[in-house]
Amino acid sequence: MGLWTNRYFPAAVLAEQSKVLQDSGVVDGVLVPDQLAGFLPRQLWREENTPIASIVRDPDSAMDAFMVAPYIYAAAPRLNMHLTTDSIRRAPSELIQSMLTLAHITEGHANFQIGGGEVKQTRPFGHPYKQGMSRMRDLMQIYRRAVETDGPFDYAGERWTFENAFLGNANEHLPTLWGLGGGPRLTDCSTSFADGMAFTLPGAFSNPDQVAEAVGSIRKEVEQKGRDPEAFRIGLWAAILLHPDQSVLEKAFDNPLIKFFSAANGRVESRQWQAEGLPLPFPQGWAYYKDLLPNDTPDDLVDTILAATTREHVERSWFAGSPADVAAQMRPYLEAGIDWVLPFDYLPVVGDPADAPAAVGWMVDLCRELKSASK
Repeated sequence: MGLWTNRYFPAAVLAEQSKVLQDSGVVDGVLVPDQLAGFLPRQLWREENTPIASIVRDPDSAMDAFMVAPYIYAAAPRLNMHLTTDSIRRAPSELIQSMLTLAHITEGHANFQIGGGEVKQTRPFGHPYKQGMSRMRDLMQIYRRAVETDGPFDYAGERWTFENAFLGNANEHLPTLWGLGGGPRLTDCSTSFADGMAFTLPGAFSNPDQVAEAVGSIRKEVEQKGRDPEAFRIGLWAAILLHPDQSVLEKAFDNPLIKFFSAANGRVESRQWQAEGLPLPFPQGWAYYKDLLPNDTPDDLVDTILAATTREHVERSWFAGSPADVAAQMRPYLEAGIDWVLPFDYLPVVGDPADAPAAVGWMVDLCRELKSASK
């Protein structure tokens, strides 16, 4: 289950939530996203769109994932810890040391999902946002050298050069490293050097046949590189709106925050909407990972996007319904060869704060349904 780490809430809320998930017996782990900026324009973050805006005054006050993960693990030590980050904002040596440290703390129950770097996380903060794939290839190769070489090593890559570099051989517990995202370069890098990869649904693939084809292609590529295709893990992130009351969901479908998120993230590439016979909410060639800058999105563009986003766009962007409904919608994707599932519920962002405790219970129910469906 994904966690929302917002500094307007006490950190103890995360600890208590994680304890509940751990004690459920059906949630295997939690994911902490390494975010500097949120997904939503601040001009939409108003109480009429999200009641929690009275407390959470902006959508960008995220906690540092690398600091909060050990805190969560101390509270719920039976949970696996998953972190997301990118290949740009941290140098390989420091990032790999952090990875090895969390693996040591958790005795091997640490997973890192590495993306190429979203523009909203990099460009506003002065990072070289166009170097994601080259830096990812360097990072993954350096990681392999660091954990598989008995002593100092050299590395000459496109972005990084190491000379007699050594992070030590105290590697009793290692993390797992996955690529996060898609595209030929990320897939090639992941199948060459990583332990797995993950992608989003329905943003990256909008039907089970597409997922089955992608899974088969990925495993074939792993095998062609002389690696064990069955040991390579493939995971999915599922964007969900979870509530047993259809009227609540209907209201959420019309919420400007959900509409904007659907337009920006409902499909990874705007051209995917066109392929499905729907108009493009964003301009041709637009993609959230390379174009979305929430704090640099003018009012007129926000208004244009919301006007162009239809109910059909929204409905196709989410798995929505009760825990049983969402599990039934997701089951065909699990049967396509998926090893790991992360349902991420966005309804609490726009829902009634009074539903927050129940939302955790519904998520546990969903995980129970998914675990049962995967047997």
